[in-house]
Amino acid sequence: MPGQQRVGRAVGRGWVHSCLGVLVLGLASCGVLPPPGAAGQDEAQASARAQAEIASVLAQAECRRLAGQRARLQAVQTALAREGMALRVLGCPQLASGANAAAGQQVLAVAVQVVDGERAARTVRGPLADGELLDMGSDAPQGASGLTQRVSTANLAKPPEDALSPDVLHNRAWLRTLMGREGLRAVADTWWAFAPR
Repeated sequence: MPGQQRVGRAVGRGWVHSCLGVLVLGLASCGVLPPPGAAGQDEAQASARAQAEIASVLAQAECRRLAGQRARLQAVQTALAREGMALRVLGCPQLASGANAAAGQQVLAVAVQVVDGERAARTVRGPLADGELLDMGSDAPQGASGLTQRVSTANLAKPPEDALSPDVLHNRAWLRTLMGREGLRAVADTWWAFAPR
């Protein structure tokens, strides 16, 4: 009798494991669960695209003087990938202050794209829709390919600090810290502009 009970329990456990396996396969086929490794593949592809974009932007003529920052930007991208985000390098505009628009500093214009909003929420704040740019309170300038874009800080719409949400202030401080760890300093009056130290 005890031998039959052991066999019965083993068969029962096997049946339960089989049913659970069928349930998991059924949920995965309905799209409720992602196929194994799919999320990791999406993130790896997003990271690879970001790395390729960094190389492509820095290869443009207007970014020639900042091409040496590639390793630093790729290190930032590696850190962002772990947090469910990707670095977007938008160009290398000439940033002039005040009336002297001819003489200015060339900077890297960057933004951060959300790849995995759930993981990004551990680090940054605000609306975190996958595929969208992180909320920084205002847009970064888009570069014109093949030309050195001149951007004057006098012409940029800058909401006053007290008009920015706590989420935006947090995200801006976080980005400055992240870029600073890789030797890129924030340029005053712009959240998106960084230059080598």
